[in-house]
Amino acid sequence: MGEPATPIRRRLELTVAEARLRFQQLVRVTGVTGQVTIVVDGGRPIAAIVPPGDVLGAGPAPPAQPLPQPPAQPLPQPPAQPPALPRAAPVAVPVAGEKAAAGWLRRIEQVREDVRRQHAGRIRELSQALDEAWRLLDDMRPPGTDRAVDTLRAAHSDLRRVR
Repeated sequence: MGEPATPIRRRLELTVAEARLRFQQLVRVTGVTGQVTIVVDGGRPIAAIVPPGDVLGAGPAPPAQPLPQPPAQPLPQPPAQPPALPRAAPVAVPVAGEKAAAGWLRRIEQVREDVRRQHAGRIRELSQALDEAWRLLDDMRPPGTDRAVDTLRAAHSDLRRVR
């Protein structure tokens, strides 16, 4: 029989700007599909978004290579009592990595909150400018005097603040 088929790992190359715009999508897709995304700047790879298993060492095994067969030799007889082997210490997850990840998460949340605040300010400014523009239009062309402006009033009624 043949070897079992392994899924083809997709590799995607994106510019920094594209990766920035699609970051959340890329992270979620990577966790599900195992897709590797290479972030390039000027055609030069600068970063990668990879599945966590690849980074932590539990990633997919490399393709199996056939081992050369050694010449047949008689098997040695095992000793009556196997020698005591030293026990390996349990492998610990690096604490520094967890602290770094927590730091990055705090920073990301801080940036996200800053961006929300900036967007709220911009929306407030744009809403005030739109209100001012409608006040000027209402002063220059009162309702019922200009059919085109009345059409705009009707079309934008959901956007206008009622005062």
